[in-house]
Amino acid sequence: MKRLAIIVPPQRLDVAMLVTCMGVWRKEYDLRIFSVDTRRVGVMTFDDVKAEDLEELHNECFDAVAVMDGVGTKDYLWDDIKVIAELQRFDKARKLIAGLGLGAIVLAQSGVLVGKQAAVGESAELMVKLASYGAIFVPDDVVTLKWIITGSGKDVEAFAQAVSSWLRNRSGN
Repeated sequence: MKRLAIIVPPQRLDVAMLVTCMGVWRKEYDLRIFSVDTRRVGVMTFDDVKAEDLEELHNECFDAVAVMDGVGTKDYLWDDIKVIAELQRFDKARKLIAGLGLGAIVLAQSGVLVGKQAAVGESAELMVKLASYGAIFVPDDVVTLKWIITGSGKDVEAFAQAVSSWLRNRSGN
């Protein structure tokens, strides 16, 4: 069974988006949720899935990583050197890296979107932020480029399906 690591902010997570994604992913993949500060996560359990400390995330144990959306993503995950380093390790290993909504900015910060098209919410702030890291904004709901998937957050189901499709079709894992 393929393994998917999900990175969430410790507070102000878009729970509805996470639940939608997990609804698509949990039947096919072994999911684990990670956060930068599990002491602050509070009550965020989904059946038997609990947030673990980001320090426990090791890219060699996972086939993919997804950074989720929410106001807390901007507050806690943007510019976080541990999250950025993890994304760079996944990229170097050519494993799937996905970012939904504000999570796409974290991918841009890690340098994996330089010169590449990406989807993010259509606010001027986010388009400028994305461009400041060398990415090219496109007004699509989901953009898939090799092993990188970004989603604007408008169609969460399409994002989750794109991640699932990539993992399902990935050979040799």
